[in-house]
Amino acid sequence: MRIRAAVLRDKRARVTAAGRVARDALGAAVMAVLIVGALAAPQVACVSPSPAARPARDPASAAVQGPATETARDFRDIAVRDEGGRGTTLRSTLGGKPALVSLWAPWCAPCLREQPALERLARAAQACGGAVVAVAVGETPETVASFARSRGLTFRQLADDRFVLADALGRRRIPALLVLDRAGQIVFSGETLDATATAALASAIRPSEDVPPCAL
Repeated sequence: MRIRAAVLRDKRARVTAAGRVARDALGAAVMAVLIVGALAAPQVACVSPSPAARPARDPASAAVQGPATETARDFRDIAVRDEGGRGTTLRSTLGGKPALVSLWAPWCAPCLREQPALERLARAAQACGGAVVAVAVGETPETVASFARSRGLTFRQLADDRFVLADALGRRRIPALLVLDRAGQIVFSGETLDATATAALASAIRPSEDVPPCAL
């Protein structure tokens, strides 16, 4: 009986060990499939929170947040905030310069990957009389300033913490890029910083056909 009991215990132990090995192998296989799928999946734009999930607008902050989207005369006059929390607008920030405006958020992976390229583009555009401005959607000025310092970013950063500007532009997906000419008109819109966006900015900066295009 003792021998039989020992044999049964040994058999159960082997079955349990085999089951554990099979379970671990299955888990590893599933994880490998998920990792490969994630690496192979195309990068997609991020989507900002729906209006229902956004913070309610505080009437007391109207001077900072600017007019409601349906009554805004021009999106350049919608109030946002600078890195120091002061109210400003795209019109006053750009001062009539042609510019590339990037709508982004620090939680959006595709947005983060564009920051070094935007920094390089901003320096090149500044030398030609243009500008690059980033507008963080749904973020506070403090968050934006902290992010810029940690990444060594020097180009202008603004905060659209109540989504007012993003809603006025109808932009739910980020990153989103706009190129404005000297008159403040949108001459290009896109989702990624690519050669087409850079060429659009160079064209907007170029004052006339007689002047060579800016090397961006």
